Amino acid sequence: QGVAWFSKSNLLGTALPHHFNASMHACKMLTVRWLPSLLALFHLAAAASSSTCSSELNGAKSPNLLQKHVTDALPQKEHGLSNAFDSTDAMPSFLLRPSLQSGQPEEVTFAISVKKWYGVDFAGGTFDVDAVITLQWFDARATRLLPANSTSTSLATDKARAQLWLPDIAFTTAAHNAYEKISSSVLIASNGTVTKVERAYVTLKQGYQTADFPFDSQDVSMMLASTTYMRDELELVPVTDDSMWGAKPEIFDNSVWDLVNSSMKAIIDDDNMLRKSRGVLTLRVRREHTTYMASIFIPSVMLLAMTWTSSWLPLGPPFAMPRIAMNAFGLLCQVSVSAMANGLVPATGKTSWLTSYLELCIELQFSVMLLSVMIISIEQIKD
Repeated sequence: QGVAWFSKSNLLGTALPHHFNASMHACKMLTVRWLPSLLALFHLAAAASSSTCSSELNGAKSPNLLQKHVTDALPQKEHGLSNAFDSTDAMPSFLLRPSLQSGQPEEVTFAISVKKWYGVDFAGGTFDVDAVITLQWFDARATRLLPANSTSTSLATDKARAQLWLPDIAFTTAAHNAYEKISSSVLIASNGTVTKVERAYVTLKQGYQTADFPFDSQDVSMMLASTTYMRDELELVPVTDDSMWGAKPEIFDNSVWDLVNSSMKAIIDDDNMLRKSRGVLTLRVRREHTTYMASIFIPSVMLLAMTWTSSWLPLGPPFAMPRIAMNAFGLLCQVSVSAMANGLVPATGKTSWLTSYLELCIELQFSVMLLSVMIISIEQIKD
């Protein structure tokens, strides 16, 4: 009756047969596709149940047939994916360090050469250099990468990392995100010697001595170490060729610093479980103080003298305001010079010679200003 009632409707009378036929067709397709599979699973479950019951009656355990049939029905690709996650591929032997079997540490010769000096951020506790790091070690396995009839070959470091062992040595005092690699390559020789040469622009952290500023000399250090291996696995050894490390004095020509000397050595650094072999290049640099003479010392002396000369003015009322103004202006300008000088010194909590000098100048000027006020007041009382 409901079908007859909807058939009489002008709006749904033509649409209902179409939807009814489409629904019947979908049910037919689902029945044809899924009914055999459902029947097969039902038979498997029945077979597994009967097998389990018979096994329990016989007092023996048998495999779950349903689980076996379902597992066999899974695609082989899924089995392969599962096995890939369960198993771990061993690292290729040529990526392990050469002396791993013998238990001896790898001996890596190092050199650090400074090509450009960009100066010192004294207040920030950093300095910037353009440096070249040279590392050399022996690995006979690397000769397999040589082309036929070739005595040596060069590889990009990124490509070489996947084909031979590398010691993973880097600057340990570099500032955060302040290492910009310019070039890097690995040279393999036919005798098994591997040489890595890397050039980079780097900002390094450094603590400075502030007591003698600006008549000071500083030791700036560039420290290398392996980011992976401890000292019982890798040992750094300085290169014997002096031409491969250090810095040339002419790179300091456009700087306020002069090179005094340089040294390079390997040190042992043990701190609880952190036991490292480190390579250190130290540059002794001396500050040129002429710039500070013109910007700090001469202005401070002139302001101090200006304050003292105010005492030579007459004590009459017309000169009272100029006397006080010279003292006040000189004191305020001295405070400004002191603030500028304090901004050049690291905030280490220790007093420097320069800050002590400027504090003394401010105290003297303030005393002279108070003395001038007292003299003017006494003169006015006499009158």
